[in-house]
Amino acid sequence: MKDELISLFIDDELDLDEKTVFVETVHADPVFTKETLGLLKQEKLLATPLTVNRPMPRVFSFKRLWSFQIPFKALAAGLATAMIVMFVAWPETKAQKQLHRFVIFEPGVQQAEIAGSFSRWKPLPMKSSGRNGYWEVTIELSPGEYEYSYFLDGNKSVADPTAQFKEEDDFGNINSIIRIGT
Repeated sequence: MKDELISLFIDDELDLDEKTVFVETVHADPVFTKETLGLLKQEKLLATPLTVNRPMPRVFSFKRLWSFQIPFKALAAGLATAMIVMFVAWPETKAQKQLHRFVIFEPGVQQAEIAGSFSRWKPLPMKSSGRNGYWEVTIELSPGEYEYSYFLDGNKSVADPTAQFKEEDDFGNINSIIRIGT
């Protein structure tokens, strides 16, 4: 109880009656007085900003270093030349796009489209592949993971029955998931 009273005093959370009890307790109990003073000193140390006196480091100067020695100049020029050659000649590491063919068998529809994260969910038309009921489209995709669905006759959403991974979206539709180059 006394520790709580000291904490409330330090944090200035006592009303006037509680402050009166606190001061009377401090005057009457030397152990409580010593404990209170110790915690007040600790609180003061915690509130004091920490300062560290360190010598200031010397500022690095390329100008001074450049005028220092002629061999250094030759080394620096050679290093700069090597970096430029590496930068110009380094092979490009862009991920290679791949063509991916999407196919769905829906013999009873007049129109088929595909939309997905690769098209920002804008429907892309699919072509009828003969009279068998197959619809297809080939899309160039960068490596990554994409969600998509087929849209039949402009209103019916269908997941790809051949896709291994599927996920329900926020609207209750099932979207297919494809991974390209991963």
